[in-house]
Parts: sequence; structure tokens; C-alpha cells
Amino acid sequence: MDDLENRLPTLLGDAGGGDPPPDLAGRIHRAVATRRRNRRTAWLAAVAGVTAVLVATPLVLRNGGGDTAATVDPGPAVTVTVTAPGPSPARPVPTRTITVSPEGARGQAFEERLRRLVAVTGVVDVGTRTASGEPFTPSALGSDGAVLGLTPGGAAAEAPASGGAARDAGFSAQAGLGAAEGLRTWTEDGEQRCRTPDGTTHTISPQGADPRAPVWVDGGAIAGSDVMRQPWVAAGCGEPGRTLTDDRPAAGTAVAFSYPYLFTVEPANDRKLRLVDVRTLAVAAEHPLPEGVRAHTMGRPRQEWYAAATDTAFVWVAGDVLRSVPHDNWRFERSFGPVPEPGKGERARMTAGDRLVAYTTGGSSLVHDPKTGVTLKHRGLVLVAGPWLLWQEGRGYRLARVR
Repeated sequence: MDDLENRLPTLLGDAGGGDPPPDLAGRIHRAVATRRRNRRTAWLAAVAGVTAVLVATPLVLRNGGGDTAATVDPGPAVTVTVTAPGPSPARPVPTRTITVSPEGARGQAFEERLRRLVAVTGVVDVGTRTASGEPFTPSALGSDGAVLGLTPGGAAAEAPASGGAARDAGFSAQAGLGAAEGLRTWTEDGEQRCRTPDGTTHTISPQGADPRAPVWVDGGAIAGSDVMRQPWVAAGCGEPGRTLTDDRPAAGTAVAFSYPYLFTVEPANDRKLRLVDVRTLAVAAEHPLPEGVRAHTMGRPRQEWYAAATDTAFVWVAGDVLRSVPHDNWRFERSFGPVPEPGKGERARMTAGDRLVAYTTGGSSLVHDPKTGVTLKHRGLVLVAGPWLLWQEGRGYRLARVR
């Protein structure tokens, strides 16, 4: 704290075009002076008034009691969070967060910021053209580190975890690319296909696959949706999967998958989020609709929102805000916003790995760590799966193992 207080005059002393109003710096300086005078006799009161932490990006934490605080990635920016004293209300009190970024913070490399968040090993480069020279844009990342994408002609190409140029994967696809150790899956002619290492291809969708819906691969299982928006789950490539029927209480649309739980939501009638154990198709838990997700009523268009799940957390983007909750405490919610909006020709989506979650529009991305609450911004594509993270850098891509 002493080091932070000594740095505040340097960070806030010189006004610039992007700085907060001059009176803000004065208020902060006076608060710091008061804190020094009263530290020994009124420390708790000072904490209730103003808290300062070192951050890279601001993040508001909310727990079930309505308390608020600022928690962020260690970095060169300073965030001052002001909360109102007094008893906690039934709903969290809005927190005013002011971020002052010293010169040069914006130009900080994504890899450098990522390394302060997690351990990064084995970084390799992935090209933007296939070995035969065709344009290559990654659209899926496997838990084995395989990077998959489609060429302009619809042929699938794959770059291995060792990096380099992607090569022909041996099949064509509409969408639904996915990979894991020992399998490759894709949507073709309205069906979900799955190929084993010996080259055998099976149809695993029980009654078709919706090429507009996400496909997830985790724990050796594959999950997707048919054209009737009914979720289905297959245990590997061996045989067609099973459909989660409309029989209650498992009704709903699949929004995320982290083995063994498929997360389904039913916003019209039940207005519930459910965790379905794909091993038994039984409902393991259910919760109200996530914060920011509105109930669907007749005459209104369906809300566009996105979700992903790790082994320990559920993360979603709704109403221009990214939020996350741990599986074991659905009242402790972290939030970050605003999120980047898809530009012309872009499509937002979310992917999840062992620890990290990424929200991307293709042109802009957020990487969220539910464990620490830190959220990193990046200009360009980011995908995560298992222990791997792929990000766009310059005219190429970088692939790293993270933990």
C-alpha cells in the first residue's frame, strides 16, 4: 500500500487529454493523506471508504451479500473503487470504478499480460495459409492442441499442436468443427460426423445436426443440437448419440458443456438453467435464469446471449456484460463490461478450457479467468480448449499451453 500511495502523485499529477477531471486527482490525494493520518486509529473505516489496487483491467466482484470490491490483473494501471458505506442491500450496490492508465499500457503485448495471469509454456506459431497456399482462419481448437479451420472452398484444414502451416484434414464441412485426442468431428450434409484415428467415419447425431448451433467436445463426449433445437450427446465416435427430449425436467436449449454436465436453458416456460449429467441424462442441478438473461415471451425476438463452462465455473455474456459464477456457489458473481460487439460480418461466441474462458467476435476478444476474476482484452481472435489458448497476433496466430 505504501508503494501504491507513493506512485499516485506520479500517475495522477500531470493532466492530459485522456485523464480524469483535475478535481478527481485532488480528491484522491486528500483521501490518501487522510488515510495516513488515521491508519492506526481508524483503519477499518478507511477500508470501507476507498480501496485502491493495482490492475490491468477493472473488474467488479459481487457476492451474495451485495458487497462490492475491485479485483484485477496485476499491471501498471491504477483503479480506485468507491462504494457507499452502510448495510448491504438485497441486491449488489453499483460500484463506480475509475481507471487511470499510464502511457504505454495500451501497447502492452497480449502474451506479456497473459503470462502475468497464468503459466504459459510451449508457444508456437500457426500460419494464415495452408501448406498448399490457401487462406486459413482457425474456427476451432481441440483439447489436444489441434487447430482446425475451413478453407474458402469448404475443405477442413488442421494445424498440429506443434504449430506451422495447416494441412488438408481429409474432409469437407459446413460447421461444427471439433477435436480431441483420438477424434475429429464436423457437421456435413445436416449430420454430425466423427472420425477415429484409423480413418473410420461415423454419423453420431441421432436425428440431424443444426449447422448454426455450437458443437462441444469434452471428456471424450460430443454435444450439439438438432434442427429442432433439441440437445444431443454422443460418447465418442462409435455410435449415434442420445437426444435430450422435451420430457420435463430436461427441456431446454444447450448453451454450454463441461463434461459431464451439459448446461441447458428454458427461458419461456420453466425459466430455468439446468445442469444435465450426460452419463445418465438426469438433472444434477437447476438455477434461475442467469443474470441479464430475460425470460422469453410471445411476440418478442429471442435474446442473443452466449455461455461457456469450465470444470469449476459457468461464464456468460448477456446485456453487454460478461459474468461468471462458480459451480459450488451460484450467488458469488463476478462481472465485467462492456463487452465488444460483433462488427459487420462477425459472429460472437465463447469457448472454454480447463481454466480460462474466451469471448470473441473475431475482431475483438476477452479472456476471463474465473479463478482470479481477471479479464484481459485483446484485439483479434482468441480460442481456448483444454490446456491450450490460441490468439491472433499480427498476420498470424500463436498457440500456447497454459495452466
